[in-house]
Amino acid sequence: MATWPATLPKPSTTFNVAPIDQTIRTEMDVGAARVRRRTAYRNDIYTTSWLMSNTQVDTFRTWFENTTANGGINGGASWFTVMLPIANTNYTNVEARFKGPYTISHAGGNYWKIDGVLETR
Repeated sequence: MATWPATLPKPSTTFNVAPIDQTIRTEMDVGAARVRRRTAYRNDIYTTSWLMSNTQVDTFRTWFENTTANGGINGGASWFTVMLPIANTNYTNVEARFKGPYTISHAGGNYWKIDGVLETR
């Protein structure tokens, strides 16, 4: 399994955590809907950002396209280990993968803000 590069920063303090809905809902013709759990396994979605220098952005992009690629294509599809703030902003190693593409915006000077959505397991 891939690991978040040690030369890259931890996510900034701007993050959101939302659990993935683990239930299936079936509407009935009569009466209340039937709701059941798909799995007891807990997954969360992290919307987060990183502040990186020019060099760190290059490292991130190379790592994303090559290390997290599933079979050499589709960067970000593979699971990797990364430190995320799980509870009370204590950073913990978790398994995560990107849930789509990331975005990069200029933050001033030689710094860039990378925004991404991660799903954890």
